[in-house]
Amino acid sequence: MRTLNSLRYGVLTIAGLWMAACAFGQSSWTPSESVDGTGKVFADLRKEWATNLREKNVDACVAEYAPDGEFVQPDGTVVHGAAAIRKLYETITATFDSNLVFDSKQLETVGDEAADTGTYREVLTTRATGKRTLFTGGYKTVYHRNKESHWLIVKMAWIGTGDAIALDLDPHPVVALTFDDLPAAGPLPPGKTRAEIAETLTSELKAKAMEGTYGFVNGRKLEGNPDAAKALRIWVDGGMNIGSHTWSHPGLTSEPAFKPLPQEEYIADVSRNEPVLQEYAQLRDWKWFRYPFLQEGDTVEKRRAVRKYLFEHGYRIAEVTLDFEDYAWNDAYARCAAKADAAPAKAIANSIDWLKQSYLETAREYIDLGREEQIIAFGHEMPNVMLLHATAFTTLMLPDLIDLLREQGFRFAGLAEVESDPAYAKDPDAGLKFGGTLPDQFMDSRHLSYPPVAPKPFERLKHLCP
Repeated sequence: MRTLNSLRYGVLTIAGLWMAACAFGQSSWTPSESVDGTGKVFADLRKEWATNLREKNVDACVAEYAPDGEFVQPDGTVVHGAAAIRKLYETITATFDSNLVFDSKQLETVGDEAADTGTYREVLTTRATGKRTLFTGGYKTVYHRNKESHWLIVKMAWIGTGDAIALDLDPHPVVALTFDDLPAAGPLPPGKTRAEIAETLTSELKAKAMEGTYGFVNGRKLEGNPDAAKALRIWVDGGMNIGSHTWSHPGLTSEPAFKPLPQEEYIADVSRNEPVLQEYAQLRDWKWFRYPFLQEGDTVEKRRAVRKYLFEHGYRIAEVTLDFEDYAWNDAYARCAAKADAAPAKAIANSIDWLKQSYLETAREYIDLGREEQIIAFGHEMPNVMLLHATAFTTLMLPDLIDLLREQGFRFAGLAEVESDPAYAKDPDAGLKFGGTLPDQFMDSRHLSYPPVAPKPFERLKHLCP
């Protein structure tokens, strides 16, 4: 942990000044998540360390160290013993807010001695100014197990630290909202129709002066579904635009979970969607393409082949910069709504209140992450495209989401305006197994470290209102 240009915590940064060396005799290297449970013990210790720092629990932080535990300052001097460590933590927690993640690579254990080595990612917020800075590097923590069988830190060092990246966000960002999986995204709550959702969604967008918003269509969802056909007609007649999301929503990877197609069949699936787009869009520009699952190909060959087809046929790729997987809340919402008559009203209300709260909290967290990724990957922010889905729950939450974006200073713009920015012409030209937003693709292809971020609440969503 170090502060901006030698200020970071004023301690702990070990830029090659100290490499922990412990004479453990014949060492035994094991994965940090070993099957004998040792890995879990140290994973819990790492998590506890980061949590105590984040929550400014100084007593707990000090208790993690042996009475004669040591820090090494950047100038090579040592912070030694509980009293000095306490004073250090008091200074740290008064000056900074920390969001730290450890990524352990190797765990060495022999008897009552252990050394944990890996990398870390941390965003520090200077409390006086609100400035956020990303730090990355390596760490080594040396432990001793006492007679009560507690592992305590003997020495700790950050080693091989990287450059600090100031995450200064633009106070006046720009965003275009887009919606995937038209005309039928996710399950419906009881009594709802696709047409009703489309009517509500288009009315809200029009009320916010967002005519021309793009929705990306899977033509297969129209087959034998007059409600879906009506919904798509409402979307277009309401002044919104449509683009292609392929006919059947296949993946462009070898992962079976995504129901992938070989690249030739994938291209045919794109072509098969065109008559639907022509029928509904008429003279409007429907030559925008959004990759299902944001997968642009897990090999360079796939990526290049599909892009070649798209560009030769006049398509533009509707890249994404902001995505918090909004669709994940809809299944739980539909289940809770279906239980409204059978379960206690208060319990259902509490569940839906939590859904709303967690949806907005996750949106806020991952909007910031997407913007910070742009700074790391490109050196600056770019105008944004947000990926949403035309589900019942996102339709319900859209007014609150728009308010959240406005609170963060966002101005709303159209897809064509946003993607005219030169950053959208950049291509990592890499095979990526799971795809992602445009910043994700550059982060992964360049092996850049992501800022720490709170995990999405998928487990709770999966089990809510069973």
